[in-house]
Amino acid sequence: MNPQVFLAILPLTAAISLPSLAKRVDTWGGSVSLGPTKSHIANAVTTIVPGTAPSTQNGELFLWPGMSNGTGDLIQTTLESWPDNSWCGATGGTVTNAQTGAELSTYTKASGPVNGYGTGTECDDDCTGTVAAQQYLNTVITLDAADTTFGDTIATAQGATYLGLTNEQGGKVWKIASIKIPSTS
Repeated sequence: MNPQVFLAILPLTAAISLPSLAKRVDTWGGSVSLGPTKSHIANAVTTIVPGTAPSTQNGELFLWPGMSNGTGDLIQTTLESWPDNSWCGATGGTVTNAQTGAELSTYTKASGPVNGYGTGTECDDDCTGTVAAQQYLNTVITLDAADTTFGDTIATAQGATYLGLTNEQGGKVWKIASIKIPSTS
């Protein structure tokens, strides 16, 4: 195409398409992930300490531990910050109140074996990010069968750190003592 013709058409096209090109600003904060495993994940348990919710919220902020089967299916337990400025949440998995131990909800889904585990800090629609660091404590991931190399797959992003990665039963049970995710603000 002739560059002069292209430049002449571009402003007209942009003007016509502008309403449908609304910019969506999604970003990610810190995370720690493991996988894929050579086995599959039978169970995962963690305690999240989210810190204080942002005092104002422009979009939607999601904090989650989750598992994936590598083909797009995710199983996540989420804490969500919405424009009403509260933490809402934990609507998936088995969720317990860390202070009382009371079970709050349980979720199961048959989507095939899951082979990856991770934490996420997801900021959608230009959200207000986290104002406090998050912690995940006493994470235990139990595999269907031992995988002595699962720990080699651990990865961190955006300043997240972990301490105390260990395994038991020959690589069938994996534990992370603590995961720290820094504030995004």
